This record gives sequence, structure tokens and C-alpha cells, in this order.
Amino acid sequence: FDDTNGDGCADVGETITYSFSVTNLGNVTLSNVIVTDPLVAVTGTAISLISGETDITSFTATYTITQSDIDVGSITNQAVAEGIAPDGAVVSDLSDDDNFLDDDPTVTTLCQNGDIALIKVGTFIDTNGDGCANIGESIQYSFTVSNLGNVTLTNVNIMDPLVNVLGGPITLLPQATDATSFTATYLITQSDIDAGIVVNQAIVE
Repeated sequence: FDDTNGDGCADVGETITYSFSVTNLGNVTLSNVIVTDPLVAVTGTAISLISGETDITSFTATYTITQSDIDVGSITNQAVAEGIAPDGAVVSDLSDDDNFLDDDPTVTTLCQNGDIALIKVGTFIDTNGDGCANIGESIQYSFTVSNLGNVTLTNVNIMDPLVNVLGGPITLLPQATDATSFTATYLITQSDIDAGIVVNQAIVE
């Protein structure tokens, strides 16, 4: 994983660089040895390998990370090495992540950082325009929700013990902000006026 911005976590557009080690485990020289991978375009030209030889420099590939990769939390793929024996037979092997004798896919884990934030604003609605709160007038609440993480958040909803919040649930992409989906209205009571203030707090999850 190439952490381009150095934040320690995967972001869309950052990359994974793949290296390939190919070894000739047989007793004959292999020609036209190539590496292919269904996920990436492997860079490198066909090589020859004598018996027992290992090549670690001829083939490379780069994959660009997508949001769906980050949401999954990993990228799994597997390459294939092929070569031609002197008798014309094609020999091949599926790649392994750390052992020439196994065939396990390569799994690259991607950091997932889920984070969400909420801003709630209450606006007094002075229905009769007298500049002062009266019973039955209202406070209109607006909610701004931001996805501060690097994964897509689904089923985002807001709850408030004082009011019935309308709207949602919604989906938020990383770094996206929504300021229109959720609203709430509170009707002012005499006890609120006597207190001179209405205090409450919502939660987003």
C-alpha cells in the first residue's frame, strides 16, 4: 500500500504496488515466462529462467484504490505465472502470498476509519413578530451531518430526546456533508419561557 499523503489510512486514488517473484522449480530451462493478473496490467516482458533461478525484478503492477475497496477493507487477487518447457509444454502456477509451494491469494488489508460529526442549530420562529417568545411559537432545528472518515456510512440517522427528527436514514460518502435531510420543530411552552432558554442535544449514528 502506497500511503501517498502519509495519513496512515487508505484513500481513494492511492495505490497498491505489486511485486512478483517467479522461480523455476523444475530441471529444465523455461522460456517465454510471463505473469498475468486479472486485477491489474502487469508490466514486464517475457523472460527465460534456468532451473532453480528466481526473478524478482522483471514484473510489477500498480492498482488504484477505489471507494468500494476501502468499504470492503481489503483487496484480494491472484496472479498466474506461465512458461514454456523445451518440449513445448506450457507450465503454470497460481501465485501465493509468501510461499512458492502454496497457492493462496494475496490479500492487502486497507485501513478503515469510520467517523461522523453533527452540528445542530436552533432558530427561534417569531410568528407574531413581537420580538419575544410566546407559547405555541416554535424553534426550528437544522442538522448538518459530516462523514469525517474514509468509509461509506449507511443508515445514518439522527435522534433527539426533545423533538421528533424528520428525514433519513441517509448514506454518506467519505468527506461528504448533508445539511438538508434532517429537520425538527419544537413548540415553546410556558416553562421554556420561564427558564429563558431551551437546551437539548441530538445524536447521529
